[in-house]
Amino acid sequence: MIEDDLDAIEKDMLEDLKKPKGRRILVCPVCGSTEVTYYMGLKTGYQYQCNSCNYVGAVVLEMEY
Repeated sequence: MIEDDLDAIEKDMLEDLKKPKGRRILVCPVCGSTEVTYYMGLKTGYQYQCNSCNYVGAVVLEMEY
């Protein structure tokens, strides 16, 4: 019974991966602006900067529409 549930969940996840992705936008977690740009990277990971409130950080929201 549990295996059937896990198989169903796995099947749903694989189907979601096959769906075409919509356009994604980055949203600032501080002010909610969509004026977020790539700031820097390399070994530190991605950093983003908000052009509205000057937030700089690795945490941004990603919205799909």
